[in-house]
Amino acid sequence: MPPRPLTYRAEAKARFPDGSSIDLGGWTSYSPGRALGWVRTRAEQVAQQLGAPYDGVVHAWLEDAVGYQWARDGLAAGIPFVLRAVDADGCTYALVARPDAQARTAASLQAPRVQRAA
Repeated sequence: MPPRPLTYRAEAKARFPDGSSIDLGGWTSYSPGRALGWVRTRAEQVAQQLGAPYDGVVHAWLEDAVGYQWARDGLAAGIPFVLRAVDADGCTYALVARPDAQARTAASLQAPRVQRAA
């Protein structure tokens, strides 16, 4: 039996200064690039909500092609990626992509076998 594919989990959370937090969504993929792509899309949305000057960290990462590639390669090697930004009220937005060994599935990525009629 071939090994089950590794999955990657992407998620966004907001944590308030009082310690409470809100889940801002998540996504699971077999591809580290797609998981990081979800983080990228969500980071664009968070940057719009933060506005200047609080969106600077997010925009810097979004515009850094080398940093994005580094994050994708690191994620594929098993290193989680975290991007954090803080707004004027001290709320911290965390965008995370990480390998998720616990979410492995039994589904195989092999193509189905088809028998030909004789």
